[in-house]
Amino acid sequence: MLFLLKLGKMFRKDKSGGNPGSGSSIFRLLPFVLIIPIFLFQALSLSGCTSTSPAIPSIYLVSLEPARSNLTTPTGIEIRINYFGICSDDGTTKRCISSAGGSGSTDAVTTTLFPTTPLNPNTTTTTSKNTSTAVTQSELKDLVSTALDLQSQIFISILAGSTFAFFVGLIFLFLYKRDLAKPNPSKPRRSALFRRATYGLIYLSVGLVFAAALATTETADALQFASRATDTPKILMHAGRTLQVLQWMAFGFSTLFALTVPVLVKPRAVGGVGFPKGGDV
Repeated sequence: MLFLLKLGKMFRKDKSGGNPGSGSSIFRLLPFVLIIPIFLFQALSLSGCTSTSPAIPSIYLVSLEPARSNLTTPTGIEIRINYFGICSDDGTTKRCISSAGGSGSTDAVTTTLFPTTPLNPNTTTTTSKNTSTAVTQSELKDLVSTALDLQSQIFISILAGSTFAFFVGLIFLFLYKRDLAKPNPSKPRRSALFRRATYGLIYLSVGLVFAAALATTETADALQFASRATDTPKILMHAGRTLQVLQWMAFGFSTLFALTVPVLVKPRAVGGVGFPKGGDV
């Protein structure tokens, strides 16, 4: 946050031309507002299913539940997975744990998510919902095993790479603007290096968040369809729409910010005279 404040102050200074608070200065500050929703949507997307805090369990890639022959009778048992977390719902209690990369054995994760059910393959557990049916411990272990496999082998956290690239890109943007404001004649290539790093990392972050949003949407929808296409499905899957919306919104705001970067680094006139040509993009 301190870094963002310093970055904003740098662009706010308009001693070289225009009065502070002028329409031009305000316009140049608007792109910084986009940084807040970008980090917000990406943080929410990455934190889904890591805790039972309000709304966090509702942010997930896919949910899994035991299937019944008619595909309409709910069991009351559900598991939701996200990039770094997994949640369970037995009809009465929601439990969430961190399981980055599908870490942890199936038995250990099953015991943590469903602690009231004995580890006996023939034991059944019945939820409190009136429409629920008995679920065996074997079914619970199959759910957990499938969820961990999906998390570690199918859904790779490309979004985390996008967040990292965007943050580092902002750092180089700060360095690039400072170098333009106080150029060092002894290091003429430094400004070009900062410029390339700024554009490269910010555009890379846009590409990665687009890849994450597209891959998640297509894969989750495909899993949902495939789980119902078989004659005797054992597990039903549902795509998490909230996460998809968050990731596409992150992509939209990231794209807008990337398009405004040329405006942010555009040289300002100094009493009718522009910056040196080296500051042009």
